[in-house]
Amino acid sequence: MLQRFMPTEQAKTSAKIRVKKIFECASHFLHRYRLGVISGVLIGMNYIPFYPWAEFFCLSPLFLFWWTRAQNKRQTFVAGWLTQFLLNLIGFHWIAYTAIEFGHFPVWGGILSLLGFAAIAHLYFPVAGVIAHWLIHRFQLKGKSSLFVYALTFALLDRLAPKIFPWHFGYPWLWAGWPGAQFTDVIGFEGLNVISILVNALMTWSIVEGLLKYAKARRKPWLIASGAAAIVLAVNLAGVGREVPWKTTDAELNVLAIQGNIGNFDKLMAELRSEFGAPVVKKYIDLSRQAISAHPEAHLMIWPETAFPTLLDRPSMNQRLAMQVRSFLRETHMPLLTGAYSHDGRSRSVYNGIFFLDENGEAPFEPYRKSILLVFGETFPFSEYIDYMGKLFPNQGSFAHGSGPKVFRLPLARASDQSVALGPQICYEGLYPWFSAELSREGAQIFTNVTNDSWFWRPFEPNQHLYMTLARSIEFRRPLFRSTNTGITTAILASGEILEKSPIGEEWTGVFRIPYLKNPEHTFYERYGAAWPWILLSTLVLVLVLGKRFKV
Repeated sequence: MLQRFMPTEQAKTSAKIRVKKIFECASHFLHRYRLGVISGVLIGMNYIPFYPWAEFFCLSPLFLFWWTRAQNKRQTFVAGWLTQFLLNLIGFHWIAYTAIEFGHFPVWGGILSLLGFAAIAHLYFPVAGVIAHWLIHRFQLKGKSSLFVYALTFALLDRLAPKIFPWHFGYPWLWAGWPGAQFTDVIGFEGLNVISILVNALMTWSIVEGLLKYAKARRKPWLIASGAAAIVLAVNLAGVGREVPWKTTDAELNVLAIQGNIGNFDKLMAELRSEFGAPVVKKYIDLSRQAISAHPEAHLMIWPETAFPTLLDRPSMNQRLAMQVRSFLRETHMPLLTGAYSHDGRSRSVYNGIFFLDENGEAPFEPYRKSILLVFGETFPFSEYIDYMGKLFPNQGSFAHGSGPKVFRLPLARASDQSVALGPQICYEGLYPWFSAELSREGAQIFTNVTNDSWFWRPFEPNQHLYMTLARSIEFRRPLFRSTNTGITTAILASGEILEKSPIGEEWTGVFRIPYLKNPEHTFYERYGAAWPWILLSTLVLVLVLGKRFKV
């Protein structure tokens, strides 16, 4: 009877043949698109906190495939998609941990979340390749102009495409400490991104010329590569000494930062039920009391994003937890800037906010309410229009959008000056240059950022998030101090000097001496940085026209 269910030799052979064919097809696929795979790995290994050793050639394998091997749009798309999929798996592997910790997904759900993110997070890679492929054939381009159409189209879509986490090739310059990062008050870190992409294109051209077997052209690849190196050197030389004028200041703010290191479970429970919030508030008060005793010179104290675990609007100021904080401030005569929740009684909306309480424990003005929300974390697509989203996805955030950038003009009794103009950012908002530019135009003398990175895996996301936030300080030449729940808490001066950094995953307190200008100038990038898409589009059109006209 059992023999009826035993696989025959013929069935076994057939199964082996099928498995062999699957491996052969996979091997053939990877061999065809190996250049896209190599680019994906190189770009992923170029992400912070890796040293950017592949910054100027990580895109070259993909450009090489698009320029010399892609025969149609499908192949162009597949190579670009593979590149972005692999770089997302490496650079953003912490998405799985976040889905488990923040979204309360099971492990398998976290892995699926990572795979889903990796599949679509940077779709502008393949889309840029397809658009460039179409343009090249539409304009009948030949030679080097085709390569630069690919590079410029990629750079343009990199600038315009919406991203959940807007990382690009400019930030590794700051992480590595290269002098070119100081030049971003002129071109911005998006300018460094464009330069890195174009240098990758030049390296691709050099590689192709090096593969040609014309004896007379043996020096040409080295000349092209030398030109690429000269561009990198020139940008770095342009940044040398640019920080010096920003070291001259006329005011100073001493900020006392408190890093509570509240665990995710304790934080969640404190936000759900008030009785669990009491230990959290007590911990921040105790740490703050010790810090004030050690640093009486401080002018202002800052707690991180949602450190106060419930509402702190004026109607809630007489609640038990709020009264504990207010009594502490009256006792110590120390003003407080803290993350907390805000509620609109008319719309019944809840916001992620930053509140200022003066030395008497009073709130002299309305809080800032976060306006750029993290998708799937603080808001859900269409949640503002579909009221049952919260029931379908109860573990996801459902905050309302604030009205946009707002400057705090804080009275500080301990400071030598009467007030200081702070530009508040909550977490994710520090990643967008336009947001900080608006704060600068509204008169911010110093940027301040409150963050909670406890939901993310270390050390990748905390370092990536940190340096993307610090970049705004150099672009707009405003000091920035940053307070986090679990690290990294630090400050950066307008000169680009980064002050002490807190450890990750530990309680920590420290004071930051922040010299600043009462009337800081507006940088070239602030005035004209929005022109980058037009510059890229104009250059792309010029390459298309010249390439068709002169057949280069």
